[in-house]
Amino acid sequence: MKLRITFFLIILLNNHLFSQDVFVGDWKINSTKTETTNQFEARLEVGHSEKGILYPAQLTISIDSFIGQYQVLLVKKNSRQLAISTQKFALKEVPIKLGKWIQLINGTLDFSKDLKGQPILSLNRIPLDGRTSALKLKDWKSSAKNEKDLSKNIISILENSELKFMKSSNEAWNDKAVLSILQPKISPIYFGLIDTLFVKDKIGTIIFKNNNDFDIVSIRLDANGILDQIDSKKKREEEDFVLDTGLNILTFFADDFGKKGFSTAAINLKLDQTNKLLDFSDTLNLAATFIAVKIYNPFDEKNNKTFETYIEKDNNNINPPQPNKKNVGKKNKDGENRVSKVVGTLISNSQELEFALWDDAVEDGDSISLSVNGKWIAKGFPVKKKPQFLKVSLSPGENIITFVADNLGSISPNTTVLEIIDGNKRKPFFIETDFKQNNLVKIIYKVN
Repeated sequence: MKLRITFFLIILLNNHLFSQDVFVGDWKINSTKTETTNQFEARLEVGHSEKGILYPAQLTISIDSFIGQYQVLLVKKNSRQLAISTQKFALKEVPIKLGKWIQLINGTLDFSKDLKGQPILSLNRIPLDGRTSALKLKDWKSSAKNEKDLSKNIISILENSELKFMKSSNEAWNDKAVLSILQPKISPIYFGLIDTLFVKDKIGTIIFKNNNDFDIVSIRLDANGILDQIDSKKKREEEDFVLDTGLNILTFFADDFGKKGFSTAAINLKLDQTNKLLDFSDTLNLAATFIAVKIYNPFDEKNNKTFETYIEKDNNNINPPQPNKKNVGKKNKDGENRVSKVVGTLISNSQELEFALWDDAVEDGDSISLSVNGKWIAKGFPVKKKPQFLKVSLSPGENIITFVADNLGSISPNTTVLEIIDGNKRKPFFIETDFKQNNLVKIIYKVN
């Protein structure tokens, strides 16, 4: 079983090896020592993801004479955020041990770009209000005075400093530890990831365990939101979800920690005849920002709810328009002088499809225009937080769906989640456009 899972992970990682991913790469912080601040350097090396959700990473921190190096799992929360949790495996800590104080680097890493277009990951912490009782360093009382001073400096930076990682390269972190972080059976510690559940039924149910706090939580299945920022104190009806064939990743996020300092929210997953509890009040998940679980559903032809895939040798250049160098980047109405990138291809047996479009991050005023085979079906379509729907009619054979950015909203680039729907069949795509690039989705309508 271990060999089979390892082989499966290798295939998934290879599938992402050459794809563009804004989070993958080498990120650094360099802060020079002054009269009021300490020397501080940090490096975050992010590896290729599993299914675009789970990112293995290595975090290195240097504060004065202290050096700490940690393995960590990051989980994609939406198109602009990676969740970073409290569970970190210390590879090296000298001259002192931080213990649980490393938990102060938690919350989300928010992607943005500066005025020069330089990618940035900014730490947005979830305050650990209960840290005085939960985060204790028993060995620091016996430390030398200079180590006590060092520990105070470290805590101050980890707790209060603005941490912004600047991207230094797109080279992915590639280490033998990548597989051990993504495979709980061989992980050095619990990273907040529960090992694969093998189920036969495609329909799962979420049963909510309401608590007495005001914890806000979210639940996502792969790139799709099931519930977004709900109050765990309120009673809720059971929620059903549909698994894709193959590997699924369900993540339970703590968006804040309520009044008790840590989340105590919990949900119960009912899959086949199995129940799996995801509980933030469990000791292993104390102050965690996520609990993720892998769910594998085998292919069942009778209950197929996925589109047939179509693989091309070159998936990024399907008759791209040749840009006029003088006009590239101009706000032309139809995006005709922009390069085009294919983000996905599928086969449909139905002529009529439904498109759901929404912004899975921040609703920032984005609007897009869509055409099918060169004919506009929507212009100036506002992208909202809640899904909006369009009916699309296909022609036999190849159909090209073009997405053009009308603006960049308040946060560049223009981002949209597209879900193509045909009855029970669903396929999501992430659309990212700007004034230099359109996105294309290719649909092959196979007439029976």
